[in-house]
Amino acid sequence: MEQPTRPRRRIAAVAAVVLGVAGAVLLATSGSALWAVVRAAVAIAVAGGLVLAQRSGPRVAGWSAVLVGVVVLPAAGGMAADHLASGIVLRGSAALLTALAAAVLVVAGAVSLLRTARRWWRLLALPVALVLLQFVMVPVGMAVLVTNRAHAELGTLTPADHGLEFEDVTLRTRDGVDLAAWWVPGDTGAAVVLLHGAASTRTATLDHAEALAGMGFAVLLLDARGHGDSGGTAMDLGWHGADDIGVAVDWLARRDDVDEDRIGAVGLSMGGEEALTAAAVDPRIRAVVAEGVGVRVAADARPEGWLPDTVNRMNTALTDVLTAASPPEALRDVLTVLDTAGTPTLIIAGAGEGMHAGWITGAADGGAVHVWDVPDAEHTRALDAYPEEWRSRVRDALARLLETPTG
Repeated sequence: MEQPTRPRRRIAAVAAVVLGVAGAVLLATSGSALWAVVRAAVAIAVAGGLVLAQRSGPRVAGWSAVLVGVVVLPAAGGMAADHLASGIVLRGSAALLTALAAAVLVVAGAVSLLRTARRWWRLLALPVALVLLQFVMVPVGMAVLVTNRAHAELGTLTPADHGLEFEDVTLRTRDGVDLAAWWVPGDTGAAVVLLHGAASTRTATLDHAEALAGMGFAVLLLDARGHGDSGGTAMDLGWHGADDIGVAVDWLARRDDVDEDRIGAVGLSMGGEEALTAAAVDPRIRAVVAEGVGVRVAADARPEGWLPDTVNRMNTALTDVLTAASPPEALRDVLTVLDTAGTPTLIIAGAGEGMHAGWITGAADGGAVHVWDVPDAEHTRALDAYPEEWRSRVRDALARLLETPTG
């Protein structure tokens, strides 16, 4: 069998060095100083191991390059696209170089393996590539992307641009992260926490804040951790949401101008998922509106066969490894809890979301959970498409909060 040629060895070795250096820069530019050093050291060690592997037999050289490449390529590639699009040059460039080096490793390793394999073994190349793509590259890429998103910038708009008086608020989570918020006071005693979607900020909810304030609610517009002016690391599936919303509810419940029995939550996309989960574990949240909710753990997806179900479970497992947060309860179970508790809950489903809404609400048959299917409205844009109906349906869902207590 043919031995790997010197040019292929050199190419793979150079790619390994680039991967190690760029990967070290990428991993060292986030997190605590100690953790950054540890991660950078791991990147250098992996690169060193790859360089040594190129001096081994062809199978060791080829498989080591391919396996490291298929793991690193989707992870670094997703981060490169996200960070460069967000204007984060250093980390984005480091991620891009890491991804390019990983791609070279995959190609060099695959060529070495094919050239040294017996002819009939080469027939397995395509099936092996498909397996690596489906069960390694896709789950790794998705898990890394949702746990390593660029910090979304707040922008310049404020509630004042919508004619609302407001105050800047900072909340401290139980794990020491500062969350930024705007407080729009009201005079009815009823208040809602308003939550934006992934890769967004509270500025995206200003139209909704204006509508809610017009109904008589005080509104707390919250930046999720890692978004806007909030600290912490972004987690685009909102797994920290329930704990962070609990801190917001604590803040509302302590205010003299808020009735602690008249607090609700309104969320868009990721924020809707967070609102539902928080309400299921915090009875102080008396009503919920969630628009554009999706899949955040494997159990949220409708069963579609062993292949997509397996990939979804792998996505959830890998994401769990990469974030300090724990996977939340499945939305189907959360909605059953809310329905059993009699918590008024409105799910708003936009274009293409009706079937998913039907799946997650399927076990809730107690009458507290309702779905408004708006198939011609874009994701989280029902207020834009049907402003009067959105206000009417949301007001009805939150009506309990507006009722004046008796006695």
